[in-house]
Amino acid sequence: MRWRLGGVPPPATARRDKVILDLGVNCSLRESVSGYAAVLGAAALRTDMSSMQPPAVLIVPAAVELPPPVVGAITTCLDAGGLVILESGAGYASAVKVSRQRTVLRETFDVHVEPPVNLWPQSSESAIPYVDFTWPLRAKIRDFSRVVPLTGGAGEIIACVNGFGVGLKCRFRRGNLIVLGSPIGPALWAGDDQALQWLLAAC
Repeated sequence: MRWRLGGVPPPATARRDKVILDLGVNCSLRESVSGYAAVLGAAALRTDMSSMQPPAVLIVPAAVELPPPVVGAITTCLDAGGLVILESGAGYASAVKVSRQRTVLRETFDVHVEPPVNLWPQSSESAIPYVDFTWPLRAKIRDFSRVVPLTGGAGEIIACVNGFGVGLKCRFRRGNLIVLGSPIGPALWAGDDQALQWLLAAC
């Protein structure tokens, strides 16, 4: 079962070691949420974490806008030494929303999000784009058409496609932040084995 953002929180006895944060209207790919939930069976957290212990792993699928309560949930997890996997859903959002996300990620985490890139220029089936991951293991995961290139001051590029980085890992305060410019949630939802192996190895 998943609890949507702002809904009833899980009981105090529920395990929260791996949590999916469902952003509702601020998630641009609902199948990304479904993909993570299918693999982890995790509940989504409310943004108000004041009465909860931060999880060891917090996953934010296909995020578009990141309002202050969501940023607070992310930084709380990182402050506690957790791992946050933040997927950018900016490839499927309006220019205004992309701009807002870029500002938040740059000013809060020193992660720079470039304008979306379309990977499917009149391509044939033989030109299906795959993202090459180098951490925490080597994997080739199919992309579903649009990505956002990423750069970061102290970050390490962990995934590339067509010559630019779309996965970034960096240390933030006491925790580790992974930002994905190519969401893997849809690949998980489609049953992609390499996406599954990557996720299990990462968290």
